[in-house]
Amino acid sequence: MPIKKSLILSVLFFIGFVAKSQEKNHRDSINVLHYAINLDLSKLSTKQLNGRTDITFVSVFGNKTLVKFDFEGLVTDEIKLKNKSLKFSQTADVLSINLNSQIAINDTVTISIFYHGSPKHDKSWGGFFIASDYAYNYGVGMEATPPNYGRVWYPCIDNFTDRATYDYYVKTSNKYKAACPGLLQSVDNQDEETKNFHWKMNQSIPTYLSSVAVGDYIVIKDTVKGIDRIIPIELYVNSDQEKQAIITFENVKSFFHAFESRFGPYRWDKIGYVSTPFEQGAMEHATNIAYSKYCNGTSSCESTLAHELSHHWFGDLVTCRTEKDMWLNEGWARYCEAIYYEYKDGKIAYKDQIRKNHAEVLNWAQLNPNSFGALYGMPHSETYGSVVYNKGGDVAHTLRGQMGDSLFFSSLKNYFKAYAFKDVSVADFKDILSRNSLVDLTDFFDFWIYNPGFPHFSINKFTLEQKDFKYILQVEILQRLINTNKFAKSTKLEIGVLDKNLKMTKFPVVIDGESVTKSIELNFEPYLVMLDPDEKVSDATTDEYMVITEKSTYDFNSELFSLSINRIEKPIFFRITQNWINPLNQKINPNFNKFEDKYWEIQFTDKDSFNAGGYFYLPLDKNLYDNLGTQKLQNIKLFYRKNNQEEWLQVNSEIQVQNGTVYFYVNDINNGQYAFASVK
Repeated sequence: MPIKKSLILSVLFFIGFVAKSQEKNHRDSINVLHYAINLDLSKLSTKQLNGRTDITFVSVFGNKTLVKFDFEGLVTDEIKLKNKSLKFSQTADVLSINLNSQIAINDTVTISIFYHGSPKHDKSWGGFFIASDYAYNYGVGMEATPPNYGRVWYPCIDNFTDRATYDYYVKTSNKYKAACPGLLQSVDNQDEETKNFHWKMNQSIPTYLSSVAVGDYIVIKDTVKGIDRIIPIELYVNSDQEKQAIITFENVKSFFHAFESRFGPYRWDKIGYVSTPFEQGAMEHATNIAYSKYCNGTSSCESTLAHELSHHWFGDLVTCRTEKDMWLNEGWARYCEAIYYEYKDGKIAYKDQIRKNHAEVLNWAQLNPNSFGALYGMPHSETYGSVVYNKGGDVAHTLRGQMGDSLFFSSLKNYFKAYAFKDVSVADFKDILSRNSLVDLTDFFDFWIYNPGFPHFSINKFTLEQKDFKYILQVEILQRLINTNKFAKSTKLEIGVLDKNLKMTKFPVVIDGESVTKSIELNFEPYLVMLDPDEKVSDATTDEYMVITEKSTYDFNSELFSLSINRIEKPIFFRITQNWINPLNQKINPNFNKFEDKYWEIQFTDKDSFNAGGYFYLPLDKNLYDNLGTQKLQNIKLFYRKNNQEEWLQVNSEIQVQNGTVYFYVNDINNGQYAFASVK
């Protein structure tokens, strides 16, 4: 049946209206396919660059005559399309170009933009830096909106979602080299004073991962055998730091193998690092990671260098869609530092890294309770803050514990296959992990990602009954909350039960609210009962256990405690938990003022077989005094009780003060709980 002309016009009008309404801003209206960036950095003493960027793009919406690009701090000289000059206007951060004629949807256009100037850097972190002997960029401006910072050295669509391939043509003085993403295609000597470097980036990247560095470099080259192929390694380091850099990158192949084994094949043309004089960290530019030259000659930056390479999965290969999704980039890269140490040094090293990070998170959260929000939807000022990085690493570790290693790592490998060279949201991430693992992660994400604060899990009490040759253990687990009023649901925990031979048997339990009671039938008499012995859940506790066999001092730094063994006759199992919450059932004596919002729980076997003293650490600062309601150190005392049902008793202790920390020494440690309180 024929369609009336009026209906056709109405449909066309509607399509045009929808297209226009979908074009939220200039970054949505075109899709850049390729950048060819030409830079003249041959006269660094001027602190100026001269550039021409050829941008090949397609129109997302039809009938366009005006296109806009992000461009900030540099002066546009001329713009050409097919050798014809175009009219343009420029504000502080947007370049608007009149194409002279309309372009339709999916039309491909290449324009050339000529510009010059002294590029800017961010007030806080990142930007483009030029001095007399170097030039380089760091692609994020931490105070900038948006934080993508490609726009300060070439016109672009500066967001997380627009990906393009690149050619870099960089002119330098004859004594310098230019390092860029991708593979070096050629070096042409122009004359006695200058030369041109041509680099080609074959994989698509968003603008903040694009980079250039010019300096007095030498190149250290190597290769590494990956899952699929041999991959070149290129380290651009200062010419006078070759030996030092070799020390710094001694374990770069271990970084690589750790992440390939866990997350799947490396998808990039090379592994590349370039030394810069930037003192404030590193940046994960794709295949051209910028790091501080002050790292050369030391292994102290090893975790940072591993962190940046891990971004070639988390962030570079799959990129967060918006600032609010930044956990997918930075929280996971922080977690990958522990993944590297697990690969290199084993499970104990992994747990040490997780525990250290977790203690820092809880300490910061306690000192700044209003600052520890949710991982998703944080304000712009917190995009690159402690919540995203440190708590983000905590939550990645907790997700591993909830899913189990097999499902966790296989799902991540499938995630990287499905979303390679794409952008994702936190919701996408949850969905693909749920689909691949067949584990419903809704409750996990609702609490750990979209919700602020922490849960605190503890054994409130347990009872033991013997029936014939069996033991029936009833364990009540309690969930309390810090800086949130929402209980974590569907949380998998383990109850560890120790026998007389120090063998631990673990029993799963799921807590879905404020409390749960677990009944366990045992074939052996339990000596100790503990919760989450392998520290799989990053709740408001830090804990550690070990089997001790000899006299020595053992430091539990993440728990703010040291154990000094005075006598030992046989192996002892010892566990300490620092609870970052106020103790239950305080039964405050009238002479007490207030308990600190922390307490210790100590568990060990065979009290008669050893004797030990312990140092409890108390860092002194204003927050502590405010928390305890006192202004005087002499009013702070150490107290002890056997369990939640007992009354607190003051402990005789010796006090030492050193470097802003008070050490309360107790010469005879017992099973039970210890806490600080102020007295009147």
